[in-house]
Amino acid sequence: MTRIKILDKATVNKIAAGEVIERPASVVKELVENSIDAGASDIRIVVSGAGRDSIEVIDDGSGISADSVKLAFEQHATSKIGVIDDLDSLATMGFRGEALSSIAAVAVVEMWTKVEGAETGIHVRLEGGRVVEQEECARTTGTTIRVTGLFRELPARLKYLKSDRVEMSHVIEAVTERALANPGIGFRLHNQDIEVFNYPKGELKDRMTDVYGRKVAKELVGFGESDKGVEIRGYVAGPGISRSTAKDLRIFVNSRPVASRQVVDAVERGFAGLLMRNRHPVGVISIEIDPRELDVNVHPTKREVRFADVNRVSRLVTRTIASVLGNVDIIRSVEPKTVKTVVKEPGKAKAVVTEGLQKKLVEEEVSVDVHESRMLPRMRLIGQMLNTYILAQSGTDLIIIDQHAAHERVMLDKLKRASSKGRVEQRLITPVPLRLGPKERELLEHYMRVIEELGFKIEPFGSDTYLVRAVPVTGGSLETEEGLRDLIQELAEWGRARSIDEKKDELMRLVACHSAIRAGERLSQEQMARLVGEMHGADIPYACAHGRPTLVRITRKELERLFKRTV
Repeated sequence: MTRIKILDKATVNKIAAGEVIERPASVVKELVENSIDAGASDIRIVVSGAGRDSIEVIDDGSGISADSVKLAFEQHATSKIGVIDDLDSLATMGFRGEALSSIAAVAVVEMWTKVEGAETGIHVRLEGGRVVEQEECARTTGTTIRVTGLFRELPARLKYLKSDRVEMSHVIEAVTERALANPGIGFRLHNQDIEVFNYPKGELKDRMTDVYGRKVAKELVGFGESDKGVEIRGYVAGPGISRSTAKDLRIFVNSRPVASRQVVDAVERGFAGLLMRNRHPVGVISIEIDPRELDVNVHPTKREVRFADVNRVSRLVTRTIASVLGNVDIIRSVEPKTVKTVVKEPGKAKAVVTEGLQKKLVEEEVSVDVHESRMLPRMRLIGQMLNTYILAQSGTDLIIIDQHAAHERVMLDKLKRASSKGRVEQRLITPVPLRLGPKERELLEHYMRVIEELGFKIEPFGSDTYLVRAVPVTGGSLETEEGLRDLIQELAEWGRARSIDEKKDELMRLVACHSAIRAGERLSQEQMARLVGEMHGADIPYACAHGRPTLVRITRKELERLFKRTV
């Protein structure tokens, strides 16, 4: 049997470093967080070779006293906590005392530091985790740490690093996250002699403008809410700005960047019905909570946290996001594109008049006003275009409404209200027979409970036929065999659900879609006026059940730019 023995200090440090220091970005993260904890107001990061060759972090924080410099590189040496109970009131980024010792175990480290009031600073150099040089130096208050030759003595670790481009992207992300979490601190990042970014200290919205750009900044909506010791604040972009991943939705808990699937899900529930499938919101969600209600010591890199009551936090997040989106004008504007003007040679132009072109592009001229509501402005209807879009004027703006998307939103709201009141079905005077194949029958039975909860009354009528005796209050095409068959076919594409209740909201959106007016369907003046009026009464009229916009706005300024009236 192999004898058990205690590992030497160098080996222990290298193993510990493997948990904390995964790549150059890990070093940058730990050093920047130390600077934040030191009260720095300006932090500069300079990397070379994407951090493989060197990483330097310079700050104007409080510095480290001469008698603590060596101790700072010992494992589990920290100024952040003293006893176990301090973890319950933790207000700093770091607390384990592992960062500097872990970095020193896998690289050469030099530090220049000075505390306020000291006549000189201290310079120290470590190799293999041991101090090999210490001397006085000239420096202003603060700390500079330079890390060189990362993993040079560990070729097995070095070979797993990616290309310089990939590693640099991780460095940029590490600094960007902490810059967003701390807008009151200035951050500068250089890749060798090239400035990657320079974020001056300011407010959160200023920092988000720096990071996300002006296009996103124009769409940002601010919020702030608190409940029972939990405070949430930040900004989200309206549904006109979305991403294919949730990467640009940053979550901070007590100023700490964290990965929290529960909080992301809560934000997306607040956007329910406003984003298309597989699209994700953009924003910064900052949560302040009593440290005693939080466990940050659940992951080596402190990336994950555990809430004592995650459901309470999630409910507050969802409620806050839904409320702020429900109280702002988020009609999407159309960005004018450059229009290419084609000029034909004189005498070559030929007028061609067809029956289709003789028909008016706008089918009806109407003069109907729809009064403003809490969510939408006053509109004067102009008419219908291509039997698909309703045109309206609001002040000096042109409003274009997608009739199917708009009616789908109206139908979804009607379904939700009816469901909350327990009145979801309308009986059909004549039952509709529906003949289904084996797969469709099996899936219909699988989803039958939630289907009936939405207002359908369906019963077997022979071996392969069902009778539909009632449909949801939205009616529409669902009162016909063709419409019902379309709905069943979409259910067949879903397949069986692990949890039927999870599909209830999605099924409700599907029912709303199949109940709605179709694109290509000509509407009378009264029908257009009724639809736009119902939109004004919708809870969230800006997007259909699937997240597509129901209406867009073209401002007078944008029209004038298209026609070169303004530059």
